[in-house]
Amino acid sequence: MPNKKYYYHSYYHTYSHKKRRAKKIKIIISGLFVLLLFTGTIYFKIFPLFSSKQNSDSLPASEEILKSAEEEVEKVPEIVEEEISLREEIDKEREEEKEVITIKGNLQAGDTLYESLIKEGVSAAEILSLQEKVKPVVDFNYLPAGSEYSLKYNPEGKIIEFIYKPNPIDIYCIDIPNSDLEDLKVTKEEVSTEVVRFEGKIKYSLYESMLECANSPQLALQLAEIFAWQIDFLTECREGDTFNILTEKQYRGDFYRWGKILAAEYEGELLSRHTAILFEDPSGYIDYYTEEGKSLRKAFLRAPLNYKNISSYFSKNRLHPILRIWRPHLAIDYAAPSGTPVSTIGDGTVIYAGWDNGYGNYIKIRHPNNYVTAYGHLSRFAKGLKNGQKVKQGEIIGYVGSTGLATGPHLDFSISKNGEKADFLKLELPAAFSVDPQYSAQFNEAKNKLLNDLENSGELDLNLGLDNQQSMNLEGK
Repeated sequence: MPNKKYYYHSYYHTYSHKKRRAKKIKIIISGLFVLLLFTGTIYFKIFPLFSSKQNSDSLPASEEILKSAEEEVEKVPEIVEEEISLREEIDKEREEEKEVITIKGNLQAGDTLYESLIKEGVSAAEILSLQEKVKPVVDFNYLPAGSEYSLKYNPEGKIIEFIYKPNPIDIYCIDIPNSDLEDLKVTKEEVSTEVVRFEGKIKYSLYESMLECANSPQLALQLAEIFAWQIDFLTECREGDTFNILTEKQYRGDFYRWGKILAAEYEGELLSRHTAILFEDPSGYIDYYTEEGKSLRKAFLRAPLNYKNISSYFSKNRLHPILRIWRPHLAIDYAAPSGTPVSTIGDGTVIYAGWDNGYGNYIKIRHPNNYVTAYGHLSRFAKGLKNGQKVKQGEIIGYVGSTGLATGPHLDFSISKNGEKADFLKLELPAAFSVDPQYSAQFNEAKNKLLNDLENSGELDLNLGLDNQQSMNLEGK
């Protein structure tokens, strides 16, 4: 910690001590004032006893008043003492709250905890000491991007607690001992998960129906993404369509959040029945599949970016806007603002990333089954992109620009199959990979269990925590 914080604590402590002393003196003076007030009141109450006009019948009542007043006077010192003690406890708690310093932060991509703490003013010696102490629990060299942390200091400037949150679920609270001989005290906030099932019926939209059933727009987005290649929920959704979902529900004490959808069914007026099964094979690959084991995803996205419009279509003979000659345009031009992220439409390998004359900044990616996609006129490439790099479907590879021969910012996108250019808008998109045949037995076992749970409500906890929910057959509005 910087030295100025220690000076701040020393000054503040002295100032607080004087302030508490002044408070005590005020309380004592107040107590004496109360004592005098009681004494004066008693004096004026019992003074008539000594008057010649006071008759003998009233003497017993006056003696009772006197006795009661004396008891009250005896309690005054105790009341004052209790008040002083209470004030001291409150002041102590406030001082402790003020004197404990907390530093919070989170790691961005490419950051290290060391660099982040240095920016917060923590000394290198403190960081290295902390790193050594928490090494059995946390390795500073391998913290994922997005990790959150906080440090707490006591009034003496010593680190007393390190809280580490590597992901949205796990939280580790580590008490830092004063001595190396003491053991670390590590507390992990546990998240429990249960599986729940519910049904819904569409009245207006999937989004509103899911809010009615589970009060969760997150689940609506998940379901839309799962069936994105089979169902257009904006145009094909109809009143009376039904959905059936098996999903995780997570708790950290009380309800925390919804987890993954494990299985789902959707059936509609304009649509046949669609089923999704989540399966992770022994190699660690996870995806949603049909009952036959075919991936619900297509090998390619429908577009490589969010675009405003298509400014030029695939054509065998087009007038070039700059060269002013007629020639083939075997690509699609997506008009979009400069800087719009561009994603690869499918898994593959970068075979070229560099400058290519009229295309400016240019990327070519080889995909399975002899497909190659190309992305031109980019303003820049994604950080770290290089030849030979493996990329995943939807991964950002560059940004829209107007480099090369271009009249304005747009993406020139093309796709070829076996070396021949094709019209992407008319191409029948190939399906993504199916379940590996060597894992068929495991898939069938997982599928049968999930489909059984999806149809059988008796063995599941169906309490979704919703008000007035009486049955599984819920109607969305």
